Amino acid sequence: MPLSNLKPAMKQSQSTENSRPSSHLIWLGLALVVALGYLFGLGGDHIPRNGDELVYAHIARLTAESGNWLPLVSSFDFMRNTKPPFLFWQAMIAGGWGENWSLINLRLPSIFYSWSIALMVGLLTRKIVREQSAPSAASNQQALKMGAIAAIVYLSFFSSYRYGRPYLTSAPETFWLCGVFFAIAWSPVKLLASRWKFPLLAGIAIGIGCLYKSFAMVVPVGFGLALCYQVVGAGKAPWQLLRPGIVTDAIKVLAICVIALALFGLWFAIDPQPGEVWREFVVGENAGKFKSAPGYWHVALGSGGMLVILTGYFSNAGLLLPVSIGMAVAAFKSWRRKTAVSPAEKIMWLWLLALALVFMLPNQRSTRYLIAAMPALGVLIALYWSRIGKVWFGLTLVLCVIGLLVMGLIGYGAVTATDMKDIYSPLFWLYLLAVLLACLLGMVRKNLTRSIGTLASFAILFSLAWASAPFNGEIGKFKTETVALLRGQVVQVPSNFNGHFERYQFMLPGAKITPYFAAQPVDFEPVNALFKTSRYALVQRRVGTPPCSDCRIIDTRWDLRSRQDEKDGTMAAFTSPQTYFFAQEYLVESLKPTPTEPVKP
Repeated sequence: MPLSNLKPAMKQSQSTENSRPSSHLIWLGLALVVALGYLFGLGGDHIPRNGDELVYAHIARLTAESGNWLPLVSSFDFMRNTKPPFLFWQAMIAGGWGENWSLINLRLPSIFYSWSIALMVGLLTRKIVREQSAPSAASNQQALKMGAIAAIVYLSFFSSYRYGRPYLTSAPETFWLCGVFFAIAWSPVKLLASRWKFPLLAGIAIGIGCLYKSFAMVVPVGFGLALCYQVVGAGKAPWQLLRPGIVTDAIKVLAICVIALALFGLWFAIDPQPGEVWREFVVGENAGKFKSAPGYWHVALGSGGMLVILTGYFSNAGLLLPVSIGMAVAAFKSWRRKTAVSPAEKIMWLWLLALALVFMLPNQRSTRYLIAAMPALGVLIALYWSRIGKVWFGLTLVLCVIGLLVMGLIGYGAVTATDMKDIYSPLFWLYLLAVLLACLLGMVRKNLTRSIGTLASFAILFSLAWASAPFNGEIGKFKTETVALLRGQVVQVPSNFNGHFERYQFMLPGAKITPYFAAQPVDFEPVNALFKTSRYALVQRRVGTPPCSDCRIIDTRWDLRSRQDEKDGTMAAFTSPQTYFFAQEYLVESLKPTPTEPVKP
């Protein structure tokens, strides 16, 4: 080709390349889409959550109705001072002290915290990747891409989705506690050498985190900080304590912990009932976790013992469990090859280690206790993303395909139960099909395995929200006239978990909710006994089963069952999904007059 023709061809090629969106912009766009996906279904009654959300919504509502910040108020003495006040104050402010009391208002602060954590994860990852390569436009784009991937990974963890959206959330303490370690990782030399500014600010941040969770969080955080000062600041092994500066560093860690505890201690200073706080929160809620009738080692080595913590980070990752294991394998191989590890990456590992070691000690162990370090896991997965074997992403895709089949089963059960073929739009089924094809493509096309495997986990979480969406809508609500009818009336409602009855405060605002215990609401039999104390009652039944024989049905709605009966067996989900996942809830009244209702002549 003549040279004169080559230059225009080169310019045309460069123009074509510049017109294509760079991969880092695509990943940044995907990260934004995933973050906004957290809003879908946020105000619904059926989102993945901890059942205790409703307990704390109950306490926050009654405290707001009292008109005072403290003491905390509850209908039950055994569940009042079970969390520090910041959690309840957050709800009271978001709900306008009862004026705007809705699930979406109570949950929005959790979303802002989760988004802030994801941004923090992305920015730190970007900084680490950029520092590991020579400055150039390509390296900056690669750093942005990996930062976006880190944010997507964190938001795709099941623990992030389940506990980072509801009102009862781990997002606030995760932000404040993990934020201290992220700050150190951002500038380890400067902050670890700081004489008083960083210790002061760190103590305040940890204190705020404790006021959301517990003063006990000072222990793992203090341990993690001590490891950072020792391993990163001094460059020594954790056991090499005889070194210059050890006393200074110990004083800094101690000062941080004291400041945090002093800030937490303000609860006792301003609460009108400090003795109740000590009895219920310190002794009952915290010291009680060390009690064990069978014996410490019997519990520690049992099925719910230390193994829960040892595998906790992996199980918290949800469908990304294989990828998180693959990251650990890749990290181990890098350690065997003695590959250099940046100070920031070391800090992430130290925070993961500190939290796990400390929470192996109590007799009550749960993977929830490790959520505060999940942002660090998100950073590490992004840092090792290209070194994680594709087989691990392939296994994640297999889990996602199984998840899609479950979503399809739930959708089929909803159509069968309600006999509404249009309960889902065609887009829902097209979405499931598209995600399924994408997962299969990721298994076949090795160059797409990592990318699709990274995105597929959140795609399944989103499909779960979509599958439950109709039951957060009109078919899951009572009619407007029913809500008006029950305003000021006593209504008996089923409850099979602490505070589960609080959900009806959002469905029937203004009604006087009175709970009755029903281990399996669909099987509750003594309905007539409910009418001895109230005119109205809510009764759940399996699809096609009448609520009672001697009562009048006023209204009905569809509900998702949250606690299935073990005697039904898992196979019931496949053989009869319409009754396994769904139930009808009836508002009924007795055909006979109640004792408080005068007999009409």
